[in-house]
Amino acid sequence: MTDSGIAAGEHHASGADGVQAALSPLGRLAHAPVSEHVGVFEQVLGGLEAVLASVEDTGERQAEAHGDRGSDQ
Repeated sequence: MTDSGIAAGEHHASGADGVQAALSPLGRLAHAPVSEHVGVFEQVLGGLEAVLASVEDTGERQAEAHGDRGSDQ
């Protein structure tokens, strides 16, 4: 398991499902001592970063598939 709470090599869900999964550790905050809150927040941040990266990668692959090159044309 990585710091983001996602196992190494595990496929990351993207979109709304990925965001929901990344936010799920927040449910532990009510029962966790304050000293553990930072770790939970770091886990959530890592998960959200992974979702964002997967969405960005998907967008880039779709643009390449459609021949979109943005401003470098």
